[in-house]
Amino acid sequence: MKSNLFKNKLYWIYLTGFFVILALPILTLPPWFYPPDFGKTIIFRSVLAVLLFLFAFQLLYRKNELNLPDIKKNKIIWALAGLFIIFLLASVFSVDPYFSFWGSPYRGGGFVTFAFYFVFAILVFILFKKEDWKKAWIFSIFIGILVSLVAIIQYYGLFDKIFLPVTNRPSSTLGNPILLAIYLLLLFFPTLSFTIKEKNKYLKIFYIFSLLIFLYVIFITGSRAVYLGVFAGMLYFLLFYPKKFAILKILTALFLILVASTVFYVNTQSHFPQVLQNNRLFQILESRLSIKAALDNERFRAWQTVFQEIKDKPILGWGPENFAVGFDKNYDPMVNPSPWWDRAHNIILDIGAQSGILGIIAYLALFVVLFWQLQKLKNNQRESAIIRENPIIPYGIQATLVGYMVANFFSLDSFGTYLIFFLLIAYSLHLNDEISGNPLSSVKISVKPWIKSVIVSVLFCTLILFLWQYNILPFKINAEINKASTLADQKYCGKAFSLMDKILLKHSFLDSYARMEYVEFTKTCNNYFPENNLVYIKRGLELINEAVKIQPLYTRYWLLLGSSTTVLAAQEKNTDSKNNLLKQANYYFDRASQLAPKNQEILVEKAKMEIVAGDYKNAQDYSEKCITLNPNLGDCYWYLALSKIYLKDTDGAQKDIQAASDKKYNINSKVSLGDLSNAYGSISDYQDLVPIYEKLIAIDTNFAQYHSSLAFFYKELGEYDKARQEALKVLQLSPESKQNVDDFLKTLPY
Repeated sequence: MKSNLFKNKLYWIYLTGFFVILALPILTLPPWFYPPDFGKTIIFRSVLAVLLFLFAFQLLYRKNELNLPDIKKNKIIWALAGLFIIFLLASVFSVDPYFSFWGSPYRGGGFVTFAFYFVFAILVFILFKKEDWKKAWIFSIFIGILVSLVAIIQYYGLFDKIFLPVTNRPSSTLGNPILLAIYLLLLFFPTLSFTIKEKNKYLKIFYIFSLLIFLYVIFITGSRAVYLGVFAGMLYFLLFYPKKFAILKILTALFLILVASTVFYVNTQSHFPQVLQNNRLFQILESRLSIKAALDNERFRAWQTVFQEIKDKPILGWGPENFAVGFDKNYDPMVNPSPWWDRAHNIILDIGAQSGILGIIAYLALFVVLFWQLQKLKNNQRESAIIRENPIIPYGIQATLVGYMVANFFSLDSFGTYLIFFLLIAYSLHLNDEISGNPLSSVKISVKPWIKSVIVSVLFCTLILFLWQYNILPFKINAEINKASTLADQKYCGKAFSLMDKILLKHSFLDSYARMEYVEFTKTCNNYFPENNLVYIKRGLELINEAVKIQPLYTRYWLLLGSSTTVLAAQEKNTDSKNNLLKQANYYFDRASQLAPKNQEILVEKAKMEIVAGDYKNAQDYSEKCITLNPNLGDCYWYLALSKIYLKDTDGAQKDIQAASDKKYNINSKVSLGDLSNAYGSISDYQDLVPIYEKLIAIDTNFAQYHSSLAFFYKELGEYDKARQEALKVLQLSPESKQNVDDFLKTLPY
């Protein structure tokens, strides 16, 4: 036994708590567990907080000394402590400490959650018995099988009334196919080790089945990063297998030949046999093994921006969860076309941006120490019974670390991947402790009874506060937000907003997130009830103004404030009020520009604002500056064209309209045609207005106002028969307009 804690009745509470945590990846119960990681991290923190309190209580109130593993000379523990301290400092000195500590539901991150992964690893190491480890791994593999089965059900569209089918890449209960694949990769190599080691034929069959299903689901996720990670881990496993067999050399050679020939075939054939083209699995393979597609991936361009981000704050970075702040500041559209990134999709760069060079060093040091300690176990000249029984286990963990690092070089982590990774750390600690035969250390806290009572009381009050304010309350708020989202999607907007108004009265670290979600619901409802557009915009402005006070470094808030205020200004009839609104909009855009100097969306919105203000020359200047930053954004050409129309340069505008279309801007959408209508209408260019309204009528043939406007344009152009036809269509669609139609028809000569 590792410690005398095992004799305590609380041991079964610990064990139950840990197994509840290990089951969390399978949980996906709406509305509680969306976004996928958020609900899981809330349960994880809550359960672990209770276990940590019980552990502290035991330390204080045991009459005898408590025997625990000696961690003073444990290099893995010190490496963990180093990483923990660096991330703590990075959070404290973050550009936005509050967001660094708590994060948002989108990623389920934040330092507080990250710290609990460390607590999880240490407590599992201390409290698990030797025989518990086998149970824990079998249970984790079983959960992995359930997660995999959900992915297969999604992929093939089975039970579609319960599970949402996917068109190509399943995400199962983890919310993202890449994260699902990494989670299964972390389970794959330990399972492979257990398969080789296991003597019981039923368990061996279980492990073999697990391996096959994990590999299959990794395949259908189409994650290139994990394909590469599995390849690297398997190559390490085969090359450094503890027992040298000739067949292993043959298997390694065959494995390399198979992989190389498959990649070569996929990348050198222009046409594939019909049977392959119609095969859904081959379509995944062909698209994900394309070297050209991989090299064209925009994450490589994003990394150039991240390098600049790290150079700006090289010591402790921008703080956990504040990756986007540094990215916005250094974003250059000539380097990376997409401006909105909250992760680098590269674990080293992610850590560098969020915790600086010190964070990278601490993270890599943890991997090196883990790998080295496992290597020492294999090379230990005093091989114990454990190492003789399980010679393959350290290799399996090392192969996992290799595969995990390679996959994460092109990806990111989530709750599920962190959970298994830190379980592997705890297991490595266990193996190191058992094999090295480290003695137990005696721990006894000798303080006066009243001091113990005070400490326990403070800890208990802290636990209750933490559970309610930072776990239960946010958990309930997020569930209510999800309910409101469903109501809005189903057109029950009144009920959705009523629910959200109640939610906003409850304060938590979700205050900013809740307000932004409310704004998203107004956009959804505006599509259903456009007549309420003005009401939605005004309410949205109130909420974003509240949110930006909480997160003033979030560029999107300022951008949204500016664009919404511009829309209000466009509808304002009073000149003074309109000018005040335009000044506010300009201020918001300037704040956004300070945070993201080269973001083209800001320039596009400024061009819109100047068109509303009637300063078309400024609108043209902003549009041209937008093109200078990156000539591949169609929006820039579109607003340049609009500004030229207002300036009566219609020939130049036509060229820019065509350029916008060539750059993938939808020039024939209802909104775009409306913009053109306003521009040509301002200069009374009826000739160009006619084709615009013909397109609008093609989109919505039953909207009487379109026919009415077209009738007027035909009249002004002298095409009286067409004007008469359109007027009669107005009468057909809107009988109540008969008097106006009759008056119009009287103005047309016969």
